[in-house]
Amino acid sequence: MNVQDRPPEQAVARLPIVATVVSAFTVTYRDPVLLLRAAAGGLMLIAAASAIFLVVPNAATMMLVLFIAPLAAYSHFGVNWYRIVLLGPPGLVRPSLRWDRRHWRVFGYALAINLATLLVQVPLTLALPPLATVIALGVFYVTARLSFIFPALAVEENYSLALSWRHTQGQGGWRLTVALLAAAIPLYLLLSIVLGQIFVILIGVPVAAIAAAGPGNPEIIAQIAEQISPVAVIAVVMISFALLMAVLAVLFAIVAIAFRTCTGWVPAGPQNLPDVFE
Repeated sequence: MNVQDRPPEQAVARLPIVATVVSAFTVTYRDPVLLLRAAAGGLMLIAAASAIFLVVPNAATMMLVLFIAPLAAYSHFGVNWYRIVLLGPPGLVRPSLRWDRRHWRVFGYALAINLATLLVQVPLTLALPPLATVIALGVFYVTARLSFIFPALAVEENYSLALSWRHTQGQGGWRLTVALLAAAIPLYLLLSIVLGQIFVILIGVPVAAIAAAGPGNPEIIAQIAEQISPVAVIAVVMISFALLMAVLAVLFAIVAIAFRTCTGWVPAGPQNLPDVFE
């Protein structure tokens, strides 16, 4: 956490929202090749899972493609990107598909937090539909408060969810939430527009047309599916995940910068700090 490797009792600094968001965008998009190298292993996992589903299309492989593989891919990418933000380019884990204790711990915490939020958010939303937005924001806030665990694990710090909650207490929690939302909302809106166009170009059918058919028209869905090439499906999946990782990289960078700001964390070798943060 600091040179003595002892985390502080409380946050040590006020999180500057605008500066944090600007720094996150800068460190993410200043070197596209480094971003691609960080995402390579995760994208390989997605490609492998998608290929398995095309060969063996059943419920188990669908769960692999829809949930397990993406979570593993984001965990793999997250370890790389948190390390790059905090340690600079030398922090990139090599080789690309390396999976070690850091990845297992990040994956485990991500799985636990995702399942916990689903178990809370879904029943509450179903019970109180008018408050769906409020509930979603509350869940997002809690998740943000717990997010320091991920950069800490990526750089192999002795850290916990309790420490993350403590270090985001007070101004740190809402400022981090605002910073994440300020970046996430425009990025996801842009992503949805771009992916919609890519879907039309590669699949040949607008997403709206498939949605309009709905589950009540299996014949129409079947006709559309027969016209879609498996190669096109793989291409759409890979492009979608690559662009999504480019968006997540900004959010991961915000969390990493906030972690460093609020905890006073410094690497063992200060010379490895990225220039954008100096």
